[in-house]
Amino acid sequence: MFIYKDIAFRVIEKEDLEILRKLHNDPSTWINLYNIDFVDEEGQIEWWKNLHKNKNDKRYVICFAEKPKEIIGRLRIQIINHQHQNCEIGLDILSEYRGKGYGKKSYEMILEFLFNHFNMNMVYLKVADFNPNAKKLYEKVGFKETGRLPQSYFRNGKYWDYIIMCLTKDEFKKI
Repeated sequence: MFIYKDIAFRVIEKEDLEILRKLHNDPSTWINLYNIDFVDEEGQIEWWKNLHKNKNDKRYVICFAEKPKEIIGRLRIQIINHQHQNCEIGLDILSEYRGKGYGKKSYEMILEFLFNHFNMNMVYLKVADFNPNAKKLYEKVGFKETGRLPQSYFRNGKYWDYIIMCLTKDEFKKI
């Protein structure tokens, strides 16, 4: 478990699966996910059983440091490239914890881990153009827009740009 202030992230245990499945299937979550496939119980268990097979894709639960069984959300570290020392990240916060600063703190936590312990040099994420609040959050933790995938994201009957945002280790050290 990696602890940052009063929160942490840890490996996903079998007893976490139902709450993670509900988070994924929550309309306020999946609307912002690139893959909007809904997950049933069997599919969630199969996904969990295969987590350890992909060394370039890590998934964790975000929890309270003092109460590691109490889940705040989930965290993705994906497309890990050890040669070039970069990766993509993303996270989802349970609806009851949104608007309380846990998203910002969770991004600070994962950046601390990736830059200071996992030896990443650059971290990036993608956000749909229709989600300006998320973009503002990413800017608050230091990410900068570096590019766009035009009209590559379809939601609400319309194509949206997928914004690419990056943060380097040198930039992170200045924050």
